[in-house]
Amino acid sequence: MDMNGLLVALSDSDKTQYNREEFSSQSAPQKVFTAIWELEAEVNNGGFSQYFLNSSGETAHFVVEALEAIQAPLTADICRRAIQTAFPNGLPSDPDTIQTAASDFPPDVEDQLNALDNEFYKYPNNLTRLLFAYVRRHPEEFGTLPTADDE
Repeated sequence: MDMNGLLVALSDSDKTQYNREEFSSQSAPQKVFTAIWELEAEVNNGGFSQYFLNSSGETAHFVVEALEAIQAPLTADICRRAIQTAFPNGLPSDPDTIQTAASDFPPDVEDQLNALDNEFYKYPNNLTRLLFAYVRRHPEEFGTLPTADDE
């Protein structure tokens, strides 16, 4: 199985707290996994607008830190700019407030977020490889992953 397949299997297993525990109560390594998993799922499905609109927005306060933790500085910068674009007065602390604001972004903000979506889709950092390596460095949290076919 390749790295992505192993990460998908991990996300569905009881070795992650993803979709099993509230984000705020997860350990730091689990938060890193959850934040990046949510980011990729939502942005790849509907862009940053969808990321902020859905419950994944609760990870927005942590996503830049998570990307820096796996050593993805270029993607972290894209996310930092998306947050600043969407919330120029600062990211609200409450996920419901994030969702409410995201449901009514003005057209110019949507256009700017679409441009950032396109930057994200180019994958300036290989998030699969970096997240896989991060999980490997934390066997106490995620268990030991088998060797991937694409390592």
